[in-house]
Amino acid sequence: MEAWDWTANLGAPAALVAAAVLATLSETREDMIPCKQDPTWVCRLKKGNRFLLLSSFALEITSIFVGMVMGTCLLGHGEQVVKAAKVGYNSPLALLHHHHEFEYLVIQLGFLLGLLNWLAAVVLELLIPQKNETKCATNMNKCLASWLVTLMLWITAFYNNHLNFYSSLFLMLCRFCALFPKKYLLCWPPRLMSALYLPSFIMSGVLTWRAFRSSPEDKD
Repeated sequence: MEAWDWTANLGAPAALVAAAVLATLSETREDMIPCKQDPTWVCRLKKGNRFLLLSSFALEITSIFVGMVMGTCLLGHGEQVVKAAKVGYNSPLALLHHHHEFEYLVIQLGFLLGLLNWLAAVVLELLIPQKNETKCATNMNKCLASWLVTLMLWITAFYNNHLNFYSSLFLMLCRFCALFPKKYLLCWPPRLMSALYLPSFIMSGVLTWRAFRSSPEDKD
């Protein structure tokens, strides 16, 4: 029950971030369209802004979804949870980490990376010059962007100093990258859905490469 409470409670702030990201994504859609007169670096910033916002929304939704499914799974264990606790689990997260490490990583990383991607998208938006913007406004935007980058670095450092089962965020990402292919690509017997999400993943990667390689002139 305590492990389920953790998954449910983390879904609330993730939902708030997802809602804010979705609002930002819709409000800035027209402003982030690459134009012919934009320098190359501005076009890249606009594309990066859109990609970071969408990835942030997707990560937060994934964190919420996996947390909800894991809560249902934990409540369905019944006596198995009690037996596992008797073996020596002194905390609900230890039980969750031992039996469902991949899901634990998805929930944690989904929320944190979604938050960082949102802040990074705001940084890129501040760095994109706007029409009729004065030099004073440009300097102020650079100041705000710098403080947001500092905040992102401090959030990462704070997170690294309060991890339970890993020494740093980087090692969490490495562990996730090791578990994902083991559970969803190299498993036996093969998963039926892999025939759908593997081609979709490859196609999404190709379309992402084409999107970042295309120039504003291609829209004509």
